[in-house]
Amino acid sequence: MAQAHLPEKILILDDGSEDKTPFIAQYYAQRYPFIVYQRLPAPISGKKAALQMGLQVVNSPIVITTDGDTVHEQDTIRKLLLPFCDEQVQAVGGWVKLRAEPTLLNALQRIEMAGILRLTAGSWSRDFPLTANGAILAYRRAAFEAVGGWGAAQIHPSGDDDILVQRIYARFGAKAISFSEAVVETEPAPSWRALIHQRLRWLSKRSAYPLPFTPWLLRGIALTQMSLIIALMLMPLLGATAWIVLGVIQARFAYKAIRWMRSPSPPLWQWIVVILIYPFYLTLIGLWAILHPSFEWKGRTYSTLS
Repeated sequence: MAQAHLPEKILILDDGSEDKTPFIAQYYAQRYPFIVYQRLPAPISGKKAALQMGLQVVNSPIVITTDGDTVHEQDTIRKLLLPFCDEQVQAVGGWVKLRAEPTLLNALQRIEMAGILRLTAGSWSRDFPLTANGAILAYRRAAFEAVGGWGAAQIHPSGDDDILVQRIYARFGAKAISFSEAVVETEPAPSWRALIHQRLRWLSKRSAYPLPFTPWLLRGIALTQMSLIIALMLMPLLGATAWIVLGVIQARFAYKAIRWMRSPSPPLWQWIVVILIYPFYLTLIGLWAILHPSFEWKGRTYSTLS
Protein backbone atom coordinates (compact mmCIF):
# COMPACT_ATOMS: atom_id res chain seq x y z
CA MET A 1 0.00 0.00 0.00
CA ALA A 2 2.98 2.33 0.48
CA GLN A 3 4.38 1.73 -3.00
CA ALA A 4 5.24 4.80 -5.07
CA HIS A 5 3.63 2.94 -7.99
CA LEU A 6 0.54 1.21 -6.61
CA PRO A 7 -0.42 -1.98 -8.52
CA GLU A 8 -3.75 -2.19 -10.29
CA LYS A 9 -4.72 -5.22 -8.24
CA ILE A 10 -3.27 -7.06 -5.26
CA LEU A 11 -4.06 -10.76 -4.98
CA ILE A 12 -3.46 -12.57 -1.70
CA LEU A 13 -3.33 -16.28 -2.57
CA ASP A 14 -3.61 -18.58 0.43
CA ASP A 15 -2.13 -22.08 0.22
CA GLY A 16 -3.66 -23.42 3.42
CA SER A 17 -2.09 -20.97 5.88
CA GLU A 18 -2.61 -21.78 9.56
CA ASP A 19 -1.86 -18.35 11.01
CA LYS A 20 -3.91 -15.10 10.92
CA THR A 21 -3.48 -14.60 7.17
CA PRO A 22 -7.23 -15.08 6.35
CA PHE A 23 -8.33 -12.47 8.92
CA ILE A 24 -5.71 -9.90 7.93
CA ALA A 25 -6.29 -10.45 4.20
CA GLN A 26 -10.07 -10.25 4.47
CA TYR A 27 -9.79 -7.09 6.56
CA TYR A 28 -7.97 -5.30 3.73
CA ALA A 29 -10.01 -6.90 0.94
CA GLN A 30 -13.22 -5.55 2.48
CA ARG A 31 -11.83 -2.01 2.54
CA TYR A 32 -10.03 -1.82 -0.79
CA PRO A 33 -11.72 -3.09 -3.96
CA PHE A 34 -8.38 -3.73 -5.71
CA ILE A 35 -7.31 -6.22 -3.02
CA VAL A 36 -8.56 -9.77 -3.58
CA TYR A 37 -8.18 -12.67 -1.15
CA GLN A 38 -8.50 -16.26 -2.40
CA ARG A 39 -7.83 -19.51 -0.55
CA LEU A 40 -7.09 -22.76 -2.36
CA PRO A 41 -9.99 -25.17 -1.95
CA ALA A 42 -9.13 -28.51 -0.36
CA PRO A 43 -7.64 -30.91 -1.34
CA ILE A 44 -5.74 -28.71 -3.83
CA SER A 45 -2.43 -27.44 -2.48
CA GLY A 46 0.93 -26.04 -3.55
CA LYS A 47 2.39 -22.66 -4.41
CA LYS A 48 2.04 -23.13 -8.17
CA ALA A 49 -1.63 -24.08 -7.75
CA ALA A 50 -2.17 -20.88 -5.77
CA LEU A 51 -0.39 -18.78 -8.39
CA GLN A 52 -2.38 -20.47 -11.17
CA MET A 53 -5.58 -19.61 -9.32
CA GLY A 54 -4.50 -15.98 -9.22
CA LEU A 55 -3.59 -15.89 -12.90
CA GLN A 56 -7.10 -17.01 -13.77
CA VAL A 57 -8.65 -13.87 -12.29
CA VAL A 58 -6.09 -11.18 -13.07
CA ASN A 59 -6.12 -9.35 -16.42
CA SER A 60 -2.99 -7.24 -16.05
CA PRO A 61 -0.43 -7.66 -18.86
CA ILE A 62 2.39 -7.74 -16.25
CA VAL A 63 2.34 -9.98 -13.19
CA ILE A 64 4.54 -9.46 -10.12
CA THR A 65 4.96 -12.29 -7.63
CA THR A 66 6.18 -12.09 -4.06
CA ASP A 67 5.98 -14.04 -0.80
CA GLY A 68 3.87 -13.47 2.29
CA ASP A 69 6.88 -12.77 4.49
CA THR A 70 8.45 -10.22 2.15
CA VAL A 71 8.82 -6.49 2.83
CA HIS A 72 9.13 -4.17 -0.17
CA GLU A 73 11.03 -0.93 -0.43
CA GLN A 74 8.80 1.96 -1.51
CA ASP A 75 10.09 1.98 -5.10
CA THR A 76 10.14 -1.79 -5.62
CA ILE A 77 7.29 -1.96 -8.13
CA ARG A 78 8.48 1.10 -10.04
CA LYS A 79 11.95 -0.44 -10.46
CA LEU A 80 10.46 -3.78 -11.50
CA LEU A 81 8.26 -2.19 -14.15
CA LEU A 82 10.90 0.12 -15.62
CA PRO A 83 12.65 -2.54 -17.80
CA PHE A 84 9.30 -3.43 -19.40
CA CYS A 85 9.50 -0.12 -21.32
CA ASP A 86 11.53 -2.26 -23.71
CA GLU A 87 8.95 -4.41 -25.51
CA GLN A 88 11.48 -7.23 -25.88
CA VAL A 89 11.73 -7.70 -22.10
CA GLN A 90 9.49 -10.50 -20.88
CA ALA A 91 10.78 -11.20 -17.35
CA VAL A 92 12.41 -9.01 -14.69
CA GLY A 93 14.18 -10.12 -11.50
CA GLY A 94 15.49 -8.32 -8.44
CA TRP A 95 17.51 -8.51 -5.24
CA VAL A 96 16.48 -10.33 -2.06
CA LYS A 97 18.07 -9.71 1.31
CA LEU A 98 17.30 -11.56 4.53
CA ARG A 99 16.26 -9.83 7.72
CA ALA A 100 19.31 -9.34 9.93
CA GLU A 101 19.60 -11.11 13.29
CA PRO A 102 22.64 -11.48 15.59
CA THR A 103 22.91 -15.29 15.29
CA LEU A 104 25.41 -17.41 13.36
CA LEU A 105 22.53 -19.17 11.63
CA ASN A 106 21.33 -15.83 10.32
CA ALA A 107 24.82 -14.80 9.22
CA LEU A 108 25.27 -18.01 7.24
CA GLN A 109 21.97 -17.52 5.43
CA ARG A 110 22.53 -13.83 4.69
CA ILE A 111 26.05 -14.41 3.39
CA GLU A 112 24.94 -17.35 1.27
CA MET A 113 21.87 -15.53 -0.08
CA ALA A 114 23.94 -12.45 -0.95
CA GLY A 115 26.36 -14.63 -2.90
CA ILE A 116 23.53 -16.41 -4.71
CA LEU A 117 21.85 -13.13 -5.66
CA ARG A 118 25.10 -11.60 -6.90
CA LEU A 119 25.70 -14.71 -8.99
CA THR A 120 22.10 -14.49 -10.22
CA ALA A 121 22.40 -10.83 -11.20
CA GLY A 122 25.68 -11.50 -12.99
CA SER A 123 24.28 -14.46 -14.91
CA TRP A 124 21.26 -12.44 -16.06
CA SER A 125 23.47 -9.60 -17.25
CA ARG A 126 25.58 -12.13 -19.17
CA ASP A 127 22.50 -13.59 -20.85
CA PHE A 128 22.28 -16.99 -19.15
CA PRO A 129 19.89 -16.84 -16.15
CA LEU A 130 21.12 -19.41 -13.64
CA THR A 131 18.35 -18.86 -11.13
CA ALA A 132 15.69 -16.42 -9.90
CA ASN A 133 13.72 -15.70 -6.75
CA GLY A 134 9.94 -15.73 -6.56
CA ALA A 135 9.98 -13.19 -3.72
CA ILE A 136 10.66 -10.56 -6.40
CA LEU A 137 9.80 -11.55 -9.95
CA ALA A 138 7.81 -9.91 -12.72
CA TYR A 139 6.81 -11.25 -16.13
CA ARG A 140 4.46 -10.57 -18.98
CA ARG A 141 1.35 -12.69 -18.75
CA ALA A 142 1.56 -13.30 -22.52
CA ALA A 143 5.07 -14.75 -22.08
CA PHE A 144 3.86 -17.04 -19.29
CA GLU A 145 1.13 -18.36 -21.57
CA ALA A 146 3.44 -18.63 -24.60
CA VAL A 147 5.85 -20.97 -22.79
CA GLY A 148 3.09 -23.00 -21.15
CA GLY A 149 3.82 -21.76 -17.64
CA TRP A 150 6.02 -24.09 -15.60
CA GLY A 151 5.52 -27.06 -17.90
CA ALA A 152 6.52 -30.39 -16.38
CA ALA A 153 7.81 -28.54 -13.31
CA GLN A 154 4.19 -27.99 -12.27
CA ILE A 155 4.51 -31.06 -10.03
CA HIS A 156 7.44 -29.63 -8.07
CA PRO A 157 6.81 -27.65 -4.88
CA SER A 158 9.52 -25.19 -5.96
CA GLY A 159 10.62 -23.65 -9.25
CA ASP A 160 7.87 -21.11 -9.80
CA ASP A 161 10.67 -18.60 -10.35
CA ASP A 162 13.90 -19.83 -11.97
CA ILE A 163 12.32 -22.61 -14.03
CA LEU A 164 9.80 -20.15 -15.49
CA VAL A 165 12.54 -17.60 -16.24
CA GLN A 166 14.63 -20.22 -18.03
CA ARG A 167 11.59 -21.31 -20.08
CA ILE A 168 11.00 -17.68 -21.09
CA TYR A 169 14.70 -17.28 -21.92
CA ALA A 170 14.64 -20.44 -24.07
CA ARG A 171 11.57 -19.22 -25.95
CA PHE A 172 12.32 -15.49 -26.40
CA GLY A 173 16.12 -15.22 -26.17
CA ALA A 174 18.61 -13.26 -24.09
CA LYS A 175 16.99 -9.85 -24.59
CA ALA A 176 13.81 -11.12 -22.92
CA ILE A 177 15.28 -11.04 -19.41
CA SER A 178 16.38 -8.07 -17.30
CA PHE A 179 17.67 -7.86 -13.73
CA SER A 180 16.47 -4.70 -11.99
CA GLU A 181 17.74 -2.68 -9.03
CA ALA A 182 14.62 -3.46 -6.97
CA VAL A 183 15.32 -4.83 -3.48
CA VAL A 184 13.05 -6.68 -1.04
CA GLU A 185 13.64 -8.16 2.39
CA THR A 186 12.35 -11.55 3.46
CA GLU A 187 12.53 -13.83 6.49
CA PRO A 188 15.40 -16.28 7.09
CA ALA A 189 14.83 -19.91 8.05
CA PRO A 190 14.15 -19.91 11.82
CA SER A 191 16.22 -23.02 12.68
CA TRP A 192 19.02 -25.21 11.33
CA ARG A 193 16.49 -27.93 10.58
CA ALA A 194 14.28 -25.51 8.65
CA LEU A 195 17.32 -24.25 6.73
CA ILE A 196 18.34 -27.77 5.65
CA HIS A 197 14.82 -28.61 4.52
CA GLN A 198 14.66 -25.32 2.60
CA ARG A 199 17.88 -26.14 0.78
CA LEU A 200 16.64 -29.68 0.06
CA ARG A 201 13.52 -28.12 -1.44
CA TRP A 202 15.66 -25.97 -3.70
CA LEU A 203 17.65 -29.04 -4.78
CA SER A 204 14.53 -31.07 -5.53
CA LYS A 205 13.98 -29.24 -8.82
CA ARG A 206 17.52 -29.86 -10.13
CA SER A 207 16.29 -32.26 -12.82
CA ALA A 208 13.51 -29.92 -13.97
CA TYR A 209 15.65 -27.04 -15.25
CA PRO A 210 15.06 -26.58 -18.99
CA LEU A 211 18.62 -25.27 -19.48
CA PRO A 212 21.50 -27.62 -18.57
CA PHE A 213 23.98 -25.13 -17.14
CA THR A 214 22.20 -24.72 -13.77
CA PRO A 215 22.41 -28.42 -12.76
CA TRP A 216 26.04 -28.53 -13.89
CA LEU A 217 26.81 -25.42 -11.87
CA LEU A 218 25.24 -27.01 -8.78
CA ARG A 219 27.35 -30.11 -9.28
CA GLY A 220 30.46 -28.02 -9.76
CA ILE A 221 29.87 -26.05 -6.56
CA ALA A 222 29.24 -29.24 -4.58
CA LEU A 223 32.34 -30.98 -5.94
CA THR A 224 34.49 -27.93 -5.25
CA GLN A 225 33.43 -27.80 -1.61
CA MET A 226 33.79 -31.57 -1.16
CA SER A 227 37.25 -31.48 -2.72
CA LEU A 228 38.35 -28.99 -0.06
CA ILE A 229 37.46 -31.49 2.66
CA ILE A 230 39.29 -34.30 0.86
CA ALA A 231 42.33 -32.07 0.25
CA LEU A 232 42.39 -31.08 3.92
CA MET A 233 42.55 -34.76 4.94
CA LEU A 234 45.16 -35.83 2.35
CA MET A 235 47.28 -32.67 2.15
CA PRO A 236 46.53 -30.58 5.27
CA LEU A 237 48.68 -27.55 4.45
CA LEU A 238 47.63 -27.27 0.82
CA GLY A 239 44.02 -28.07 1.68
CA ALA A 240 43.86 -25.45 4.43
CA THR A 241 45.40 -22.83 2.14
CA ALA A 242 42.90 -23.56 -0.65
CA TRP A 243 40.06 -23.55 1.91
CA ILE A 244 40.96 -20.09 3.19
CA VAL A 245 41.66 -18.59 -0.23
CA LEU A 246 38.39 -19.83 -1.74
CA GLY A 247 36.46 -18.81 1.38
CA VAL A 248 37.84 -15.28 1.28
CA ILE A 249 36.97 -14.96 -2.43
CA GLN A 250 33.41 -16.16 -1.78
CA ALA A 251 33.08 -13.85 1.24
CA ARG A 252 34.26 -10.83 -0.73
CA PHE A 253 31.77 -11.72 -3.47
CA ALA A 254 28.91 -11.81 -0.96
CA TYR A 255 30.10 -8.76 0.99
CA LYS A 256 29.76 -6.51 -2.05
CA ALA A 257 26.16 -7.63 -2.52
CA ILE A 258 25.35 -7.05 1.16
CA ARG A 259 26.76 -3.54 0.94
CA TRP A 260 24.94 -2.81 -2.31
CA MET A 261 21.59 -3.92 -0.82
CA ARG A 262 22.24 -1.72 2.25
CA SER A 263 21.95 -4.70 4.55
CA PRO A 264 23.82 -4.74 7.90
CA SER A 265 27.02 -6.73 7.58
CA PRO A 266 27.57 -9.63 10.02
CA PRO A 267 30.48 -9.10 12.45
CA LEU A 268 33.92 -10.28 11.38
CA TRP A 269 33.92 -13.36 13.61
CA GLN A 270 30.76 -14.63 11.92
CA TRP A 271 32.33 -14.17 8.48
CA ILE A 272 35.30 -16.23 9.64
CA VAL A 273 33.14 -19.03 11.07
CA VAL A 274 31.01 -19.16 7.91
CA ILE A 275 34.15 -19.45 5.76
CA LEU A 276 35.37 -22.35 7.92
CA ILE A 277 32.12 -24.33 8.08
CA TYR A 278 30.68 -23.66 4.62
CA PRO A 279 32.26 -26.68 2.85
CA PHE A 280 30.96 -28.98 5.62
CA TYR A 281 27.53 -27.36 5.40
CA LEU A 282 27.19 -27.84 1.64
CA THR A 283 28.57 -31.37 1.76
CA LEU A 284 26.09 -32.28 4.50
CA ILE A 285 23.16 -31.02 2.45
CA GLY A 286 24.36 -32.92 -0.63
CA LEU A 287 24.75 -36.17 1.30
CA TRP A 288 21.42 -35.65 3.03
CA ALA A 289 19.69 -35.27 -0.34
CA ILE A 290 21.16 -38.63 -1.42
CA LEU A 291 20.79 -40.64 1.80
CA HIS A 292 17.50 -39.18 3.04
CA PRO A 293 15.70 -37.96 -0.10
CA SER A 294 12.76 -36.15 1.45
CA PHE A 295 12.03 -32.76 2.97
CA GLU A 296 9.22 -30.92 4.71
CA TRP A 297 7.60 -27.68 3.66
CA LYS A 298 4.48 -26.09 5.10
CA GLY A 299 3.69 -29.26 7.03
CA ARG A 300 3.90 -31.45 3.91
CA THR A 301 6.50 -34.03 2.98
CA TYR A 302 8.09 -34.14 -0.48
CA SER A 303 10.81 -36.18 -2.18
CA THR A 304 14.07 -34.66 -3.41
CA LEU A 305 14.01 -37.25 -6.21
CA SER A 306 10.72 -36.12 -7.72
